[in-house]
Amino acid sequence: MAEHNPAEHGIMIDAPTTADRDDAVWIEPLGDGPGPETGFDVWIHIARAADHVRTGGPADTEARRRVHTRYRADHTKHMLPAPVVEAASLTPDRPCDTFAVHLRIDAAGRVLDAELGPGRLTRSWTMTHAEAATASGDPAHPLHDTLALALRFAQTMLAARRNAGALAFYDLLSGFATNEEGQIVRLDSAERNSGYIIVQEFMIAANAQIAAWAVREDLPILFRNHRLAAVAGDPAELRGELDDIAASGDGAAFEMLRTRMKMVSRAATYGPTVHGHHGLQLPVYTHATSPIRRYPDLVTQRILLAAALGHPSPYSPEELTATADHVNEHLDAERRAKAEFFKQRAHAETARQMETADFASLPYKQFARVLQFAVERGEAPAGLADDTARRLDARELQLREFASVYLYGGADFQPLRERMNRRLAREPQQAQSVLNVYLQDRLGGPVSNETNVRWTVEAEPAYEGPLFGAQVALVFDETRVESPKRLQRNKKDARNQAALALAAQLAGLPDLSSDAAAKPRADAPRKLLVDAAVNPAEAVQIYAARGVVDGLSWDFEVDGPSHERVFTCRGEGLLRSTGEHVAAEGRGPTKQAAKTAASLELRVVIEAGLALGETGSRSPA
Repeated sequence: MAEHNPAEHGIMIDAPTTADRDDAVWIEPLGDGPGPETGFDVWIHIARAADHVRTGGPADTEARRRVHTRYRADHTKHMLPAPVVEAASLTPDRPCDTFAVHLRIDAAGRVLDAELGPGRLTRSWTMTHAEAATASGDPAHPLHDTLALALRFAQTMLAARRNAGALAFYDLLSGFATNEEGQIVRLDSAERNSGYIIVQEFMIAANAQIAAWAVREDLPILFRNHRLAAVAGDPAELRGELDDIAASGDGAAFEMLRTRMKMVSRAATYGPTVHGHHGLQLPVYTHATSPIRRYPDLVTQRILLAAALGHPSPYSPEELTATADHVNEHLDAERRAKAEFFKQRAHAETARQMETADFASLPYKQFARVLQFAVERGEAPAGLADDTARRLDARELQLREFASVYLYGGADFQPLRERMNRRLAREPQQAQSVLNVYLQDRLGGPVSNETNVRWTVEAEPAYEGPLFGAQVALVFDETRVESPKRLQRNKKDARNQAALALAAQLAGLPDLSSDAAAKPRADAPRKLLVDAAVNPAEAVQIYAARGVVDGLSWDFEVDGPSHERVFTCRGEGLLRSTGEHVAAEGRGPTKQAAKTAASLELRVVIEAGLALGETGSRSPA
């Protein structure tokens, strides 16, 4: 390159069928350093669609109505007219005016400086995701150095986001990844490579810095806000669970987690004020890198360009709010229509397959729908129970379907349910998963181990040898169902047998759980004080099970923005020996942390009261 001006260079990385190219990236080592260990100079160029669409004109009015470009298998319905798309798109054979984001980032992924404003692209290249991935690993490719550095940058930014707690995950082998809302999506085959990760991380970095700049300038734009449901759990814990399941290759667990994450992730929304982005774990975010195909990006670009040129915003606060409301309502209506369409199509297909009676030939996903339909209807067509039994014997039957038949199967499934009961008795470690499915069905969503599943596990000193007793209670909708206590030589087996007993109870099947043989200890004193090694929350539950505390209850409150939530837990009850009310509060970034903090204090109060009670019982009258 005779004249190398990195600020005007860019690589457009898109799907093979892309016609509306609206972003390009470039990267070089920061300053005079030899490589990425010194940091990065990064440029993201965004097509100046605002130059080609007059605010309030016919093209703008139609774009506002459509909200975004719609991609279909057989056609694309563009948000903007074809001549505008062609004029606004970045092309490698002509200079293009852009809106440029220039970032200086250190080796740890921290942004040292960000500059935003009009830019220009004078030399550029187009590549597919796969071509970019190949070039990043091929030293002979003319763009290898740039793309290898781009991949290094993407990996650095991804690691920084994950370290901050973002629910960020890519499994290019299976094709699963998380989107910005924390939902698991399946990538197209053309995106299952490192080229896709390069694009995603560059755009996330650009959008985050544009939003941060707007906040610093006190400039209202269309911010992108997102929050998870309060019961979702900590994103870092969800990501850890996702990593573990991906490493194990457990398809059934993966699908269950995918469904759970979909249920607890709310849709992100647009608005002129900032509420944080929980899925990305960013305090502020926007969409600004796709103005040719997303209307909010076009609106935001107009505001940014006006600000960069020293002009007032082309939108009043009321107009910006109205635009955000319109876009949010439009996207919500699309989601509901899409869900209903697929629901009706799946229902019709399931009903048709019910009549075929050739269940063995059905792929598992279709078989699962037919089985669920039959269980809900309360009767099964001839052959379905036999094929379900065949899949059970072949270890093909997954947890969701096993639990549905076991818990709710009607008379047509009764012999199979009894077989399942015997299978579960041989493999009691599966019983807790069955209880989890039961709770999910009752709650219509995810299960909280703090509020919906109550375990009491403690040593049994009244018997010789090590022996532990376990009970489990499920709490939902003002209802509590509890297992009998089961005694085993270790805590794990005691839990499994208690869960097995409760699962059979819920299914209306014989209880095949068991207790370990144990001999009572002669004159064994009744133990009240819990061992110091037991964690505080479990210790408090044990005191309640031993009758030291009556009416133990836990209440939770949450404050703060979605990305910086603070939970408050209050635990309280009555000391049986004195009738004294005991209570404690704890705070933390998760429910579990808050409960642990409250339990720590409550345990001290309980044990102090217990000690006073014992002392009093020995005092002379």
